[in-house]
This record gives sequence, structure tokens and C-alpha cells, in this order.
Amino acid sequence: MAVICEKAKKILENHIGLPLDQISELCIHEEAALVKTRTGKNLHFTKNADSRKHGRGNPLLVLNRITTMEEINARIDAL
Repeated sequence: MAVICEKAKKILENHIGLPLDQISELCIHEEAALVKTRTGKNLHFTKNADSRKHGRGNPLLVLNRITTMEEINARIDAL
């Protein structure tokens, strides 16, 4: 579980307008309603990926260089 320092919590709470404890307890419908009241726009999720937006992710995953425990055990057994 990630731990957020008190300074970051205060900044987020001031920006969003709700305490983080309350935000973490919101259901998806309440979150969408909060976004709509703050921005005036509905939340929507599209199935089409935007080529201008790329998730950076883990470069090892992209390069297929993640080593699994099975691969490690096989290498150990080979020794």
C-alpha cells in the first residue's frame, strides 16, 4: 500500500475539496458525479486508444525481459 506524506495529502485535499479518507470510500458513480460537478463535463471512457497518449509502463515488460520464477528455477536446476 502506498503511503502519502501529510504535505501531499493537504495539497490534494485542498485541490479536490474532500478529505482523502472520504475520496477513497466513494463508489464509481459518486466519483463520476464529483468530476461532473467540478468540471461541468461527463466522464466517459472510450474503447479507441489515442495514439498521442502512451503509458510509459515498465520497459522490461515492453522488451520482454521480465524473468519469471519458473525461468529462475530452471536456470538453477541447470547448474
